[in-house]
Amino acid sequence: MKKKVMAGFMAGMMALGAMAGTVYADVTDYSDAVPAEVKGTDDVSVLEDEYTAKEKYKVGFALESMDVAVWNTMSEGMADEAEKIGVEYTCMVANNDVAAQVANVENMIAQGYDAIIIHAFDKQAFATVVNEAIEKGIVICAYDDNIIDPSTGEACLYPLSFLCDNYQIGYRVGTMAAEWTLEQFPDETGDLEFGVLWHHEFEYQQARLAGIEAAIAEKDPRIKLVDEQEGLVTEDGVKACEAWTQAFPNLKGVLATNDTCLLGYAQAWQAAGKDLKDENFGMFGNDGVNDAIDMVAEGSILRGDVGLDVYDGGAMALLACVKQLDGVETDSVILPMVSVTSENAEEDWISHPTLYVK
Repeated sequence: MKKKVMAGFMAGMMALGAMAGTVYADVTDYSDAVPAEVKGTDDVSVLEDEYTAKEKYKVGFALESMDVAVWNTMSEGMADEAEKIGVEYTCMVANNDVAAQVANVENMIAQGYDAIIIHAFDKQAFATVVNEAIEKGIVICAYDDNIIDPSTGEACLYPLSFLCDNYQIGYRVGTMAAEWTLEQFPDETGDLEFGVLWHHEFEYQQARLAGIEAAIAEKDPRIKLVDEQEGLVTEDGVKACEAWTQAFPNLKGVLATNDTCLLGYAQAWQAAGKDLKDENFGMFGNDGVNDAIDMVAEGSILRGDVGLDVYDGGAMALLACVKQLDGVETDSVILPMVSVTSENAEEDWISHPTLYVK
């Protein structure tokens, strides 16, 4: 069952809760979602082998935007791998405009690109241009989601994908939150209120939320998601902090489907004069943004992060495209990930230059 939060309803719900016990705002429920199988390799050791492209190929990345920090790091990984193996690389950014991104892909086709990695933030919008590229012998790699041909309802016949296991990302976020609540509130018998920040527009975010909900239901069902807010960029986190501080004074933490919005939440938290090391508040997200990892390592309210190895993942995707062009057998790419807490942040993330990219 899927429920939508009703704008303006929060105040009434809280007033009712004060009179008749705890009453929660509606939160989108994806707990019964069944994750699709994600196929490919997340083994970064493929980057250790010496490899030189057979030709000076042109490889492009048609990206939605640079609004999220990890996408910039991903492009850097692609650019560095391109230089290493001897191909040309370009990233074209569409600034959240589907028509502009389609035009970018069309430009790459016209300019003779050999392979194009497409950020498929709209599953069906790119089908026509992708089929055109395939007919011209261009290697297509779909990043973030499958590119669906509306005429068949199936993925277009491109050879490679570069995907997150989004359900597993969310499951790890929820697991870290549950491990923290079990340790921090072992004797609490009532509900532990959490807010959730996620970006409703993208289907892959639904899979992350489903994973979060499944993990907390399994590992600590005392965690109750009392409200959801938009969560993509810094400003979203700021707005959520300002709203929830007033509406949910007993909030124990925040679960999010990226780091950028959590950094905004922390910014507003600190601006309100609150302690960034409040031991009774915990935030958990994903991406592996440097500032977020720093907060985790410092033992702040950002207590756990599923670090996505976007630098190496981007490099792996570009390498897979080039190997495909060279006729070398290769796998699609699953974005590697690491669950980071204050206990392992230095050893498992910060000390690795391709993870903690400055």
